[in-house]
Amino acid sequence: MLSDSFHLIVGHIWLSVIAALLFVAGLGTAVPVVRNDCRWLMAFPLWIVRQVLRIVGPGLPPVRVFLLIFLFNSIAIFLYMLSGVLLVLPAAVAFLTGVNIGVVVLRGGEIQLPSGERPLAAAGAEHGRAVPSWVSLCTLAVFVLELPSFWVAVGMGIGMGNKLSAADGYTLANLQSLLLPRIYAYLLVIVPALFISALAETAAIRGHAAAGPPAAGRDGDGGSDNR
Repeated sequence: MLSDSFHLIVGHIWLSVIAALLFVAGLGTAVPVVRNDCRWLMAFPLWIVRQVLRIVGPGLPPVRVFLLIFLFNSIAIFLYMLSGVLLVLPAAVAFLTGVNIGVVVLRGGEIQLPSGERPLAAAGAEHGRAVPSWVSLCTLAVFVLELPSFWVAVGMGIGMGNKLSAADGYTLANLQSLLLPRIYAYLLVIVPALFISALAETAAIRGHAAAGPPAAGRDGDGGSDNR
């Protein structure tokens, strides 16, 4: 069954590349969206991030961060794959996800919680402390595992939509024959990749948070060295 799942994924490589290109196009579109302050396009992704940060709570507890990342990604990407039953929806999902992530990257640091905390800004690298190399490796692991998992799932969704849109293709028997192999591939290949990615992303978030602003008095002008 595992070999069949890998075979199915390999058979959707080109559609996964199309999903990746649509995602990149969405990222590029996020630049003018933010530049022109298109709030109706920015409202949803920024609202999602606020809710996630509220659920996680202050201090970014690692277990809660990991569970939220893993469960959110696993469920969301699974639904993106299944959206192939609605034919062209996976392609739209790939593009809009790129837009949403681009908006969060460009504007996420401005998000402020009711407590006044700005967790995403605090997790940036502009604090003056060097970020450990293992944090960069964890961040790279996220890009290597999470994004391809998303592209492959959407690619399988696009493939399913293509076959269902063929003449007399939208039947219950055909739908079942297309869904089951994809579900197996998702559970056996993509979910483990998302699990490892969530661990790496949690470690990266904690590493960035630990590289916070230097305490007053350690170096620079903020010291308490009275001369």
